[in-house]
Amino acid sequence: MTGALALNAAVGRSLNPISLSIGGHLLVVLLLTANLSVWQSRPDQPVRLAIDAAVVLDTEAVQQRELAAQQRREEAARQRAADERRRQQEAEQRERERQELERQRREQELARQQAEAKKRQEAEARRLAEEQRQREAAERKEQERLAAEKRRREEEAARKRAEEQRRQAEREAQLKAAIAAEQEREAAISGGLLDQWIEVIRQKVQRNWIKPASAGAGLECEVRVRQIPGGDVVDAQVTVCNGDATVVRSIENAVFRSSPLPQPPDPSLFERNIVFVFRPSD
Repeated sequence: MTGALALNAAVGRSLNPISLSIGGHLLVVLLLTANLSVWQSRPDQPVRLAIDAAVVLDTEAVQQRELAAQQRREEAARQRAADERRRQQEAEQRERERQELERQRREQELARQQAEAKKRQEAEARRLAEEQRQREAAERKEQERLAAEKRRREEEAARKRAEEQRRQAEREAQLKAAIAAEQEREAAISGGLLDQWIEVIRQKVQRNWIKPASAGAGLECEVRVRQIPGGDVVDAQVTVCNGDATVVRSIENAVFRSSPLPQPPDPSLFERNIVFVFRPSD
């Protein structure tokens, strides 16, 4: 009996709870059958012992089942805990990865913003430098323009001064020349040179005069002559004459035939308009 209980316990430890339960029930039936045969030979005590053994075996089977169920629950709890730890670790790993990605994204965004800020600063610096360069160039150009304008005004003022000095010198020279010419003319006139020149002209006109038949003795005519430098006659008129028209025309023709007229001995004596008395001698 003890050997059977030991065998049943050993089998119960080695088998799973369902197999153990089935085996326990089969063993109880076998024991009851054996005890029944024994009970027939020994009517009272053996039957009670068989019933007690069957109860003990059934109790042990229940305990084994409960122990197996408890082990399954504990194993399931451990598995759930392990799964929960794994999920938590995976969640923590994902969170760490997310945070790392977020950190990298923030760093990249910060680097991008810093790069853009640097580009803006460099562009602003270039713009300011270009504006400064343009201002300096404009200032230099304006200074050059002002300097050129100043030089132009100074040169213009110097030119005007030089021109005014030249004109003043010319006026003074002309005045001096006019004074000198007038003095020479007065000297020449006072010396009788003007009368001599006019007499030379009168004599040339007389030489070129063709005496008409109507010209009588004692002819005397006033002649006005207009000439240009060089002595060329441009006009000749007899204003007062004691001869007839034929005589007048002959004298005027004689003046034109005498062109160019003789030049004065002193250039200061030259006159565009001269008057002389034509009085031919026999």
